[in-house]
Amino acid sequence: MEKQVEHDGTVTSIHGNTMMVRIVVSSACSGCAAKDYCVPSESKNKDIHIESFSGNYVSGERVKVVMRQSLGFHALCIAYMVPFVVALVTLLVTYRFTENELISGLSALLVLIPYYIMVKILNRKITKSFGFSVQKIYMK
Repeated sequence: MEKQVEHDGTVTSIHGNTMMVRIVVSSACSGCAAKDYCVPSESKNKDIHIESFSGNYVSGERVKVVMRQSLGFHALCIAYMVPFVVALVTLLVTYRFTENELISGLSALLVLIPYYIMVKILNRKITKSFGFSVQKIYMK
């Protein structure tokens, strides 16, 4: 069975077939025993849109948001790995043909503009590939 990432959250709103759940995301430091002596821990609220959920939920209800762990790697690739490879290849190819460091460096940076514009345009399609599910939390 594939590993899953789970976060407890609170339903903030429900509109038709879409649910908004607020989760608290903590930095790695928040779980450290030395956090009081080091960097203060950080935590942020994140709103997650969940579409096509089943069951009856009400605003304010505590739920568990579940995502496949492999989707985290997919997001990492889209946000960091692919742009790094694109910039590096552009840098090397441009330098090979121009032998000018300034032009090569600027080309490597400028090639990221169309990449992130494309990601922004395809945002809805990318978002749909990240399937979140929601589960009720039953109190004992």
